[in-house]
Amino acid sequence: MVYAVCAASFALGVAFLAMALPAGAPRPGAFLWVACALAFAASCASNAAYLARHPGRPTIGMAPVAVASAGAAAAPLATSATVASPPLRVLAVAALALGIACAAVFGYVFARMRAAYANAPAPGEKSVLIVLGAAVRDGRPCQTLARRLDVAASLLLGHPGRVAVLSGGVSATRPGEPTEAEAMSRYLQDRGVPATQLLLEPRAANTRQNVSFSLEALRDAGLAGRQLCVVSNDYHLWRALRCARRQGVTLVPVAARTPRASAPQQWCREALAILAER
Repeated sequence: MVYAVCAASFALGVAFLAMALPAGAPRPGAFLWVACALAFAASCASNAAYLARHPGRPTIGMAPVAVASAGAAAAPLATSATVASPPLRVLAVAALALGIACAAVFGYVFARMRAAYANAPAPGEKSVLIVLGAAVRDGRPCQTLARRLDVAASLLLGHPGRVAVLSGGVSATRPGEPTEAEAMSRYLQDRGVPATQLLLEPRAANTRQNVSFSLEALRDAGLAGRQLCVVSNDYHLWRALRCARRQGVTLVPVAARTPRASAPQQWCREALAILAER
């Protein structure tokens, strides 16, 4: 489905731009065409770059990027009363409206996601860091998870009073891999973090279980009374904090930057997950 949406959006975008291709001397319409063509090309390049970094693993987050790109490409045709035939212009207007609606909805959700960790207090010297797991491939954390672990390492090294709970089980699609918690522990110890500061939670399979099982492990270890922080990528924190609030716990968010090459798709995928839960 993701490939179909991207292919259809690309084909429509190319057709819209070709039909509205300006001719003659520069004029306001020509500048609009160039701006929209650049926006279309940038969006398509972003999805292509994501696939290049994640071959064979498309994400639903690519679909909103593709829809918005088609909307941008439709703008010159939709706003021109002379270039297109009425049916084609109606299609361009519909694509532009869909693109604008997509940008508005996702922009609002992105703002809420960003606000979840903006201006968060710094972790205390006796705080507990709940580090949420992500994909492990060939025994190594993926780049997204590595970003979370790098932030956790910077907070643990030189701060012996802090403890980290590493939460994540075995991937359902990679049953032969070690648990995410085990891979995370090795990654942190390789960077000098003492094993005594690490507590493994190797069962969780989703965000809700990450939070629930980590809190259970902390209660069993007698650490639930400390300041509790959650470490994850910036786009993921809104949902993690909501899962904690539903369990009556307030966590301090600690954001790890999402890799730039995959940020639009990751943020869009997370926004879709948030909208689907409503």
